[in-house]
Parts: sequence; C-alpha cells; structure tokens
Amino acid sequence: MRRERFIAGNWKMNKGASESLEFLRKLSVLLEQGEDIPDNVNMALFPQAVNIIPMADHIRSSGVNVLLGIQNIHCKPSGAFTGENSIPCAIEAGAKLALVGHSERRHIFREDDLLVSNKYLACLEQGIEPLLCVGETEEERNRGLTKDVIERQVSSVFSSDRVIMAEQERILIAYEPVWAIGTGMNATAGDARECCALIRDLLSGLGGPSLAARSLISYGGSVKSSNSEDYLEQEEIDGLLIGGASLDPDEFYRIICNAF
Repeated sequence: MRRERFIAGNWKMNKGASESLEFLRKLSVLLEQGEDIPDNVNMALFPQAVNIIPMADHIRSSGVNVLLGIQNIHCKPSGAFTGENSIPCAIEAGAKLALVGHSERRHIFREDDLLVSNKYLACLEQGIEPLLCVGETEEERNRGLTKDVIERQVSSVFSSDRVIMAEQERILIAYEPVWAIGTGMNATAGDARECCALIRDLLSGLGGPSLAARSLISYGGSVKSSNSEDYLEQEEIDGLLIGGASLDPDEFYRIICNAF
C-alpha cells in the first residue's frame, strides 16, 4: 500500500496576516469546487510565526483541512531568548509542525548539526512534530559529497536516541539540495529519488525497517506544478516541500491535485 502524501508550503518571510487569510479563503474555494482530496494527502503551510494565530482561527471556522507549522523553534520551552519561538507557545498558537534544519537556518544563521539535533529532540519531547530538512550545497555536490552530507545530517539527529526515534508514529524528512532552493534549478526526478531512497535506508539502519517504511520523505527545491508530478511519480518520494510556488493558491492547489 502506498504511503501517505505530504504537500507543504514554506512561506518563509512572506505574507502578512491579511494576505495569509486571503490565501486560505481562495484555497478553500478551490478545494470546495475541485475534486475531493483523499484522506491520505496531508496539506501543510509554514507561515511567519506572527500569522499562525489568525490562520489557525480561520482554519477552525472554515473547516479546511490544512496543518500549520512554525518555521523555527528554540530548544528551551521558555527563557531569556529574545526573538525566539518556544514550542509550547507555537502549539498554543495552532502549530502542529515545526521546520528543523532548513538550509537557510543552517547556512545563514549558522545552525550546526548539534543544534539541529537538539531542536529535533526538543520537538519530540515538547509535543510538536518536526520536519527535518537535509541537503547539500552546490560546492558539496560538485565535490561528490552529496551522500556524505545527507548521511551526516540524518545520522547526527537519529543516532542520538534510537529508542525515541523508533517509537515515533512517523518521521518527516525533506531532501532539499541547497543549490536548488530559489534558484530555478532543480534536481532531476531520478536524482531526487536516489537521495530520498538513501534517507530511507539510513532510517532503516538507525531506527529499524518499520520506522523507515512508515516515514514520509519529501523533495524540495524549485518545485512548481509543471514538475511536481515527475517527483511524485517516484516510488521513494512521498511528498514535496514547496517554496515560492506555495505563495500562489492556484499553483499550490494544482500541486496538491498532482499528489493523487
């Protein structure tokens, strides 16, 4: 049986509250007028943290089946960490998911593997589902280090406490090659499939075959409706983490429709 699908949009530092609510209104209309979305298709959006509360209120009142996630969290549940987002507050706001290890956090804000691992474990301990992002830079790719980088980034998180990992209902991971994010370049469907298969093999070794089988592994990097189906046809790719294309409700809806 095919695993569930996971289609998520990372809005990054885009859209204010009014734009976010208008997006949801337009998406609701598309979902009502279009084909029924199968229950096994998970839809998620990662807006700016300040927009989660109004979006969550709208989702509750409209009944649209979209999960909300927060783009960044701190390991500690509270404290003197100006500008950070605590997991308990994110959950109270309405977030069900949290991005961890996104390339912009790793390379712009200098988050290393240890910090990413600590954030991931904090998500599990404090009750929000993490979506781990992994992927190589263009320089690492050109040096033939893609597999090494993926193995290091995955192992640094999942080798720390294998018992906790094996107990999870599912693991969410997005393979996002850094050189493909926002550049217009994208990995071929075959290359993406190979990297997602590698991630599943790593999960099998670290947490067992059962964990690997029920985990959802996505691809991200210059995804749009015109190429999304190519990725989703690959057996090892369970979903997509979409950047710029997810800002347009029509485009996001078209990608969702390609998932079933």
